[in-house]
Amino acid sequence: MGPVDPGASTVLSFRHLLSEAISSFLTEAGLGSAQVGEPLSELLVTLSRYREEGEPLFPVAFLGDDLNGMMRVLNGREPVAVGTGPRTRETVQRALKQCAPLGQGRWWSLYLLLVPEGFRYGIFRTEPSPLVETPLERMRRAGDGSSRMVGVLQLAENVVELRALGGLTRHVFLSGARAENLLPTVAMDELALGLTADVREPARSLTRDFYRRVLFEAMQSSHGALVAVVPKGSTGLPLFVDGVLLGEPIDMVARVMRYHEAPEVESASAVGAMAQLLRGMMATDGITVLRSDGFILGYNVFIRHPETLSREAARVGGARRRTYEVLCGWVGRELTTAFFRSQDGAIACCRD
Repeated sequence: MGPVDPGASTVLSFRHLLSEAISSFLTEAGLGSAQVGEPLSELLVTLSRYREEGEPLFPVAFLGDDLNGMMRVLNGREPVAVGTGPRTRETVQRALKQCAPLGQGRWWSLYLLLVPEGFRYGIFRTEPSPLVETPLERMRRAGDGSSRMVGVLQLAENVVELRALGGLTRHVFLSGARAENLLPTVAMDELALGLTADVREPARSLTRDFYRRVLFEAMQSSHGALVAVVPKGSTGLPLFVDGVLLGEPIDMVARVMRYHEAPEVESASAVGAMAQLLRGMMATDGITVLRSDGFILGYNVFIRHPETLSREAARVGGARRRTYEVLCGWVGRELTTAFFRSQDGAIACCRD
């Protein structure tokens, strides 16, 4: 054995470890013999921070071997075939390039169908209303053993959820994402619980589901967000020093229940419009203020930071993180819940 060249480099890759873990997951999901471990790994890695023309995209993708069964479980409609190819990484990359820009929001999702020649891929229509279960929610509660499929969704940059039927789930952290960080879904569940804590059942569950879906879509924007939840009956006026506090708070519980009691076009449209309004509020600077009985109170709201905090030098995090810390200090007193998402995807929730 000759001397080692000191200028030689060694390439280290953990891709094989990911592929082995994905193959194990596929075996549990009933797709272990389909030779799709490598292609699914490519799908997962690419979706973990997918961009087109520099803009982040958040398509949801499903892989399975029965398109009709997939549509039945996911409540999918009008599948549109786009292309075919062998079961390779290159086919996955081409499928994403051609389909991901079409799969934004909740209108369309991607599918990769296992066929003898490899993959057949395309898109299918889903129900975009925040009043209706998402395809992944339907997968979560489905127990149909006759269908085999997995779903892939980016939760945050470099954090991906891999889901199969019957509750089988993996969360994959890539490229330095910290596994001990709070999952975005957990933080949003905590917020949804906080802002419906004083709503009676069955309205509580229905309103909580509505808020959870709207929050998830709002978190897929590149803008950060701050949310404060005040107790039932409170206006939050002593705490907030500036911003838009609505003269008449918006009662989302009444609107959601109006739809469930009479699911008509007008009641559905009213809830959808309010969902879009809330997403717009959360995209503004400042704090969106909600209440524990499901009401929307205001947006673009600011609080006064303690002087000791403003004088401290070189704190970790920006202004949004520092405001969140102040809000957390009020949880249990003027607030019941505080929520934070940074522009780079960090997320946290503090609830009484």
